Amino acid sequence: MYSLRNLWLLCILLPYSCCGLQQRILKYAINPGCGILCEEKNSTTFHVRADGSNDTLHYLWDFLGNPSLFLAVTSPSTELKIDWESYLSHQPNSIRFTELPTYTFGLIIGKIIEFNDVNNTGSVDGISDKNINILNPQFFQWRRKSDKYDGQFVELFMIGENYVDPELNVTKSGTVELVFNGFSSAAHSDITPHMLHSENSTQIDFIINHLRTNSYFDHSRFGIELTIVSQGNTNNPMTIDTKKSLDDEHTPGVFEVVEVRTQEKNIKYLQSGYLQWRPVSYTNSRRDIASATETMHYRLMNCSNISNNSILYAYYGDNTNNLLIEKLNITLGASGDGFYKKTSYSTWTFIAGYGNPPNEQFSYLVIMIISIGVGLPVLILLIAAIYTCIRRIPKNRSTRFVNS
Repeated sequence: MYSLRNLWLLCILLPYSCCGLQQRILKYAINPGCGILCEEKNSTTFHVRADGSNDTLHYLWDFLGNPSLFLAVTSPSTELKIDWESYLSHQPNSIRFTELPTYTFGLIIGKIIEFNDVNNTGSVDGISDKNINILNPQFFQWRRKSDKYDGQFVELFMIGENYVDPELNVTKSGTVELVFNGFSSAAHSDITPHMLHSENSTQIDFIINHLRTNSYFDHSRFGIELTIVSQGNTNNPMTIDTKKSLDDEHTPGVFEVVEVRTQEKNIKYLQSGYLQWRPVSYTNSRRDIASATETMHYRLMNCSNISNNSILYAYYGDNTNNLLIEKLNITLGASGDGFYKKTSYSTWTFIAGYGNPPNEQFSYLVIMIISIGVGLPVLILLIAAIYTCIRRIPKNRSTRFVNS
């Protein structure tokens, strides 16, 4: 009976232990302190301030050059300072803080890769240069579609359109869409594939929507090149790992999570960043299991510098001696999905965060099902055992006399 009581107590308490108890207060500003300079440049720099009990996270989501994310961990009293004239002309060290951050981390969407998957493998490995096109995200015209704030999350929805590469004289119709979300607490995102996020993370949803493909490519697929930058020990390179998740309740049919850590998993080092995603892409906006296809990631590549057309360069400049800088390629699609031309729609959703990535836990529904599945048979066996014991108790003498 004691073990049964403990089982039901565990089922009641476990959901609460799985929920993040920490919460941050979110504030945001678009082009803080810039005014008409940013309006003339049609520039968007979105600053999210997430105040916790002991520290503050400053997120900068930027579209002046290549789309970038910058994260700084500071004391609660620290303020962001931007020299806008220097920043808009891509000068180094044009972004600073009133106190030195304890940790910084960021990423740049440096390239959109179009490749002709002639072997229908979903992989860009082995594809010749003549079957690869590189699109530079800075050559899209980026505009704000919307921004939202409800106390629990902040959202910025950007659309890149009217692609014009003046160097190669290439133009493209169609759009690339980026949705950034910052959160006050841990939960699963409303956006499929419903990634688990913490209060220390940003979710980025990347959508390629009816982007015109190369007319010489019959089997176009797309990919993304990220540059990941982290303050830290340069002797410990970033790692990439695929791990199994507990169930597919939130992302049907997908039981894996891919994780990039800026420090090795076995190093107990809080001052670190990470990327996390499920290896799934969706080929239409419904994002159901019928439209799911795979993503493929490739080995991390060491890099020595930061693109000067990004917000990361505005903060770090050329001072990269104490930075981990790696590049990562992700491609969207797999054999049998009809290539990009089938629906002209591809997605990739990932989390960029600070500290340790959150671990998936069973939901209330799954815990209740497990509780019933385990507890009910135990209860039946217990009742049966009690009944059997009662049946085997010998009758007393007076009862036997009456019966005789």
